[in-house]
Amino acid sequence: FFGHQWTVLISPNGNDKSTEGYVSFYLVNKSPESIQAEFQIILRSTARGSFQPTTVGEVDTKWPFGMCTFGAQGGMLCSGAFAKRGTILTFLNNGTLTLEIHLRTYKKAEPTIFVPSNPFCDNVLKVFNNEEKSDVVFIVGGEVESAANRRKRGKTITTRFHAFHAILRLNAPSLSDMCRPGDEAAVPINGVEPEVFKMLLYFCYGGKVSEDELEANAKAIIEAADRFGIVNLKLQAEAVLTKQTEVTVDNMLDNLLYANSKNLALFQEKIMDFAAENGDKIVGNVSFSSVPSELISDILTAVARGKMSEGDAS
Repeated sequence: FFGHQWTVLISPNGNDKSTEGYVSFYLVNKSPESIQAEFQIILRSTARGSFQPTTVGEVDTKWPFGMCTFGAQGGMLCSGAFAKRGTILTFLNNGTLTLEIHLRTYKKAEPTIFVPSNPFCDNVLKVFNNEEKSDVVFIVGGEVESAANRRKRGKTITTRFHAFHAILRLNAPSLSDMCRPGDEAAVPINGVEPEVFKMLLYFCYGGKVSEDELEANAKAIIEAADRFGIVNLKLQAEAVLTKQTEVTVDNMLDNLLYANSKNLALFQEKIMDFAAENGDKIVGNVSFSSVPSELISDILTAVARGKMSEGDAS
């Protein structure tokens, strides 16, 4: 009606304690714009015909509620104690209650215009991992490095993935360099779980990797995205890793070396902030023998910055 979306809610116990035993109806405006309108609600039954309360409060009229304002995004108005539950039950048609809603307004409604969005991204996703629409093939799995000990390697089931080289050239340049369009031989990808590779490929096709998937596979995604040149996905996974990692004195050094090795500026900044706030706990308790000299300089600068901040505060 009038370019707006509407819904009806039913309250089987009326709208307050005084109307217990009655049924009330709520007419709800679901559209993002408010509207002023009059409304009436009529029960319809093939057996009993129609029913409409003729009196609502002191009003006795076909349009009993007058001109009302329905707020945007869920603005609603109540019919009041419309009828007793026993009356409502007599209007059921094979268990279905039929309501007839009448609306009128004096404001000319603007027509609703449907403007379709660009279908490109949806169309690209339709051919994700589609063998007929692909010109390169990858075999993923078979051997994956252990996260706990990189000297150990575990076997995984191999999975075939199909891709279009032009899409990889734009979104995963390092991965596209590993193959040529039309190659008959599949390209082996080791060191990556098939499920992680699927997320990377899906992202290249314009898909979204969910927050849950990022949280569960943050480091694996960072390493694979860094390896294949998928910069934006690497940044998304880094943001999640930074958020979910609690930096402590015990793990600070391992996290710092990892962040430095993968060029994770955001994660490294969080670690340096921790060093600035906990300099007294770090000095003398953390061995920096395996830390590159430039990182030691950054840590000492962060600790000094923290001490200066404490001095200013005191």
